[in-house]
Amino acid sequence: MKNRFSPTTFILPVSLILFLPVGASAGDSCRNILADGFYKEYAKSNVQRRDRSMYADLCSLDFQQASNAIKRVQQTGADQAPGLTYGLYNLDEVDVDAGGNPKVGSPVPDVSEEKFGQWKSGYCSKSSPADSSQAAEFLMQKTVGGSTSSPAPAVDSWAACKKKQQGLTCWAAPAPASSGGQNEEFLLNVNWTKTGSSQSRTPPEIKYSFLTRGAVSKFEGAPAKRILPADYKLRAGTLQIPVVRPADTGVFASLKVNHGGTEHSCKVFVPGERDFTLSEPFLNRLKFRYPG
Repeated sequence: MKNRFSPTTFILPVSLILFLPVGASAGDSCRNILADGFYKEYAKSNVQRRDRSMYADLCSLDFQQASNAIKRVQQTGADQAPGLTYGLYNLDEVDVDAGGNPKVGSPVPDVSEEKFGQWKSGYCSKSSPADSSQAAEFLMQKTVGGSTSSPAPAVDSWAACKKKQQGLTCWAAPAPASSGGQNEEFLLNVNWTKTGSSQSRTPPEIKYSFLTRGAVSKFEGAPAKRILPADYKLRAGTLQIPVVRPADTGVFASLKVNHGGTEHSCKVFVPGERDFTLSEPFLNRLKFRYPG
């Protein structure tokens, strides 16, 4: 019998769902902090932002993890059929009101493991699970709210956890909203924490850094398409680098350093508006309709 999940069967208590792995990097407890904050605030969040965040999150998950995430959302009462705006459910399956929202108390069909796999193959094909996980982290930060100077508690705790990871760690954060135009900015955080086995007292040295798709580092002295100058020496702690990119464009940022003869690297995917896009719910009785 295929695995299925629905709001009426196999409902785990929220306290149990809370601590189950929720990302492609399930071993990363830091991600669970951010995801937990996102799902706690789900019912109060901007609908479009939370839909994009959950879309990216589901693309990073396996079936059981996705099942847990969807149950948690359903238990908030805010959304009995998460996925109407990104194809996981369609209007043939859900009883909606005049505003296009699922009616409270109306039955929601099971989603089988087979159907979830078909959806994921069609709707998540542009990004790997790892890239989707990083995209979800970036979008969750936007959804949960707060600001760069005063982040939301979940974002602050997540970043504090990232800073404790040994070696080289990097992550992206949304920059304060700009006034518009053809470019937009995000903040690339590059963190170095000494490893427990390292005996070298020399700081790690940048050997390689790269930005894709027209992104430009605003770090002084960084060459075109580079994040930092070659041979730049990192200090312990977090270096925050503003990066400008063409509006709506998803970019990759990657770095490699040498520390005492050992290489460390990190890579970040920052989604653009053309990634994990939402669409109007649709009728689809015979087959899935895939984007593009």
